[in-house]
Amino acid sequence: MSKKEESKILDDELDKLMDHDYDGIRELDNRLPPWWVKLFYITIIWSVGYMFYYHFLGIGDLSQAEYMKEMNLNYSREKDQTYRPLLLVETYHSPYYNPKGDITPKLLAEAQGLELFTAPPVQEEEELNYEPLTDAESLQRGKQIYLQNCVKCHGVAGEGGIGPNLTDDYWIHGEGDINSIIRIIRNGVPVKGMIAWKSYLRPQQIHEVGSYVYSLRGTNPPNAKEPQGRKVTGD
Repeated sequence: MSKKEESKILDDELDKLMDHDYDGIRELDNRLPPWWVKLFYITIIWSVGYMFYYHFLGIGDLSQAEYMKEMNLNYSREKDQTYRPLLLVETYHSPYYNPKGDITPKLLAEAQGLELFTAPPVQEEEELNYEPLTDAESLQRGKQIYLQNCVKCHGVAGEGGIGPNLTDDYWIHGEGDINSIIRIIRNGVPVKGMIAWKSYLRPQQIHEVGSYVYSLRGTNPPNAKEPQGRKVTGD
């Protein structure tokens, strides 16, 4: 490059040099890249469309309306002249809309399938008529199920941990018989954090692990947890 060309480039840059100075660095007034300018214009157009779609025409739901639709099947979105003056859709009704429904905490809970404000129905205790399995193969399968699922709460030998000791004569729920044990395994004890295993184990597996737990009674493992509940006398 000739000195003349270098001088011309330098003059052009000096013409673009701005007064802005920071830490010895001065800024050139260059044109923005075309792709950046186009993207900037696109965002402006998008924002105008967004404002009309959500805030002026009211076609789209605002976050509050979306939340209420999800939480309450009877939700009705009323027209709001002050907030969205060009609102096209005056009301929204879900497919389950009930014109007599009021938006109340009770209704919100029921819309989610919860019964927070009503007493749970009294469930009759199911009748079980199991006999404990005593053959080695069934007890071994029951032991494997126990070791895979129950050790964390009841200990390797049933000595107890987070959950109660399964080897003594004291029981918090039931009488310690095979049917009480199977009922607890099947339905769980939600208030104590024990899940209902009928959703994860087959009936035969529940029978096997229940029989194994039944067989632990009186084994007196080391480091057994202190008695909990009431003492039962027999099967």
